[in-house]
Amino acid sequence: MIVGEVINSRYDIKMLIGDGGMANVYLAYDRVLRKNVAIKMLRYELSKDESFIKRFNREASQVTNLEHPNIVASYAVGTYQEQPFIVMEYIRGKTLKDYLREIGPLTAEEAIYVMIQICQGVDQAHEQGIIHRDLKSQNIMIDDELNVKIADFGIALSSNEADMTQTNTIMGSVHYLAPELARGSLATVASDIYSLGILLYEFLTGSVPFKGEGAVNIALQHMENEIPSVGDTFADLSANYDYIIKKATEKKPAQRYPDVLELIEDLRVAHIEGSLLGGTKVQEVVDETMIIKPIKGKHEKEALIPYKPAKQFSFLSLINGILYTALLVAIVIVYIVVVILPGRFETEHTRIPDVTGLTPDEARIAFDEVGLYGAQIQIIEIRNTEIPEGEIFRTNPAIGSQVRIIEDRTIRVYITTHD
Repeated sequence: MIVGEVINSRYDIKMLIGDGGMANVYLAYDRVLRKNVAIKMLRYELSKDESFIKRFNREASQVTNLEHPNIVASYAVGTYQEQPFIVMEYIRGKTLKDYLREIGPLTAEEAIYVMIQICQGVDQAHEQGIIHRDLKSQNIMIDDELNVKIADFGIALSSNEADMTQTNTIMGSVHYLAPELARGSLATVASDIYSLGILLYEFLTGSVPFKGEGAVNIALQHMENEIPSVGDTFADLSANYDYIIKKATEKKPAQRYPDVLELIEDLRVAHIEGSLLGGTKVQEVVDETMIIKPIKGKHEKEALIPYKPAKQFSFLSLINGILYTALLVAIVIVYIVVVILPGRFETEHTRIPDVTGLTPDEARIAFDEVGLYGAQIQIIEIRNTEIPEGEIFRTNPAIGSQVRIIEDRTIRVYITTHD
């Protein structure tokens, strides 16, 4: 126990705040940065085991390169009496698991808000080729304002580390485990996306979908059983959430969301626009509303033949001709909008610029410069006397997040007030 000691003449160890099978986490005061930090130190009994040292050092090398508002920041690495450690950001808050135990399920709005933050952090890790492999509510910190940060990349895997398949070992928490990992396959982006789907289910219902006696029993359920409907727990929840969860947790990795950005877009549509209608793709929405559906059998052939008026003029034949022509025009317009235009105008991406310290008017200019011309700025005032009044200190989507350039995007900017 090192509580009360000073590490490397810099870190005053105050107390033990967490312990796990691999490492202990201490609250410490950093004399150089002049603030509290968290120090994650490999357990003494494991410091002689080369495999654990290699794994711990891999985490250290990966997390120090990750910078994102929704990922716990890492400041430095070091060694104390042959025990390696990582100096990390100290988060005042609790784990999402403890938060859910205290208050129960999140509201749909809260679940979407929290999920988007988590997804943005995971997307940043994936951008750098890092698969988390252990996404669970115990590894996510949350504060009273529902701001979240992903922690514990202890078993994270670089996407090009093909030699580290962990043969015959199930890595990660079994309640959130993708079926392919239970079979011993290598973790991929799709594996993390599966865990994100389980997290959304947990946020909305307050519980994980599969329970049982023993890890093998639960793993088998992930491999064989469909995820229960969230509507079975709360009937008033929109079917949108079942769609997103099902898409993220498909048994076959190739059938899940191709990347986290696609998942984020569906989360935003579910929350803002209200109905996914089986998906956010324009094609799928139009298929539910276009008038082609009743044109079946013999009428289908007639609808494709240009109208020919009868030899003898009649008012009824004129009306029929107008209706047939209007129908053909509608079909052509739908075809152009659904098939031709999407192929010519692919959605572009950009990143949320750093508008910290700016006013909302100045942020408007910054958003325009990166292509977010039609973005709607929603101003949220937060009381904070330590920051000059009226300045932006946070955004949602978070600063640096990659987003699609779409019309009517809403960007929340948090500004300070001294009232």
